[in-house]
Amino acid sequence: MTLTRLFSNHTLRALCATFAATLFAFTTTPVQAQGTRTITHELGATEIAGTPARIVVLEFSFVQALDSLGVTPVGITDDNQPDRIEQNLGKKIEYSSVGTRLEPNLELISALQPDLIIADERRHGAIYEQLSAIAPTIVLNSWDGSYKDIKEAVITIADAIGDKAKGEKVVANHEAKMAAIAAKIPAGNDRKFMLAVATADNWSLHTSDSFSGSIFAAIGVEAAIKADKPVESGVGLERLVAVNPDVLLVATDPGGTIFDRVQDNSAWKAIAAAKNNLVFEVNRNQYARFRDLRTAELIANDVLNKVFNVQ
Repeated sequence: MTLTRLFSNHTLRALCATFAATLFAFTTTPVQAQGTRTITHELGATEIAGTPARIVVLEFSFVQALDSLGVTPVGITDDNQPDRIEQNLGKKIEYSSVGTRLEPNLELISALQPDLIIADERRHGAIYEQLSAIAPTIVLNSWDGSYKDIKEAVITIADAIGDKAKGEKVVANHEAKMAAIAAKIPAGNDRKFMLAVATADNWSLHTSDSFSGSIFAAIGVEAAIKADKPVESGVGLERLVAVNPDVLLVATDPGGTIFDRVQDNSAWKAIAAAKNNLVFEVNRNQYARFRDLRTAELIANDVLNKVFNVQ
């Protein structure tokens, strides 16, 4: 074999390997990430090119959605409480705070040079144009979002970052877990469930239209309040007594709430949940603030384990 022929064979093999690697890379790159795509959201449609790499999110549920897709945002409105992000994800991540969910800091957001911003309709609809001037922005329903809204948001976010199929897989895996929990709920249950957020001075009662209420429906239990708005805010004990839930999940923050002051009240003791020892204090972050797929699984498992004593 001549040196010239040996060189040619090596060259041919190298060219074939290079071609194969190039072909593999091409076929495994998500189709959505190539070129420009249009993402439809709560406030219209946004054009996104390529695969966003510097993402800023303005709600906790969007942080968890990205995490489920293997993506870490560069900026988060963490309410200046980074421990909430660690609690949400169960781990620490590196990111820059861009203020609070209620008042995102536009200068800090702009300084991060994002290529995608994910905002909440209720909180950030009024600043949509300002956000869009910084980077392509999609607006989803988290604050007032139902369980269905949150699942759809995961798929929309996945589409926005160029991997819709992965988002669909994440949601499908989650739905399988929820179905397994629902299958363990005893048949014939007619108890009425409610999540009530206890603040320092009053209650916010979550209805069938809320995130928690729609999770109850997904696992086959009934919300105590049927309504077309998610929350009855700022109510007193008399309203809670009138609703008279059979099972009551009370979401609290550290530092004391109205829940601490009512437990010796005769009206409180007359509530069905209190009479039957079916009042459960839960963490407000996990039950009311995060509103994501992990939260849905937590609530469903808590209902199964704490209320029905099924592990």
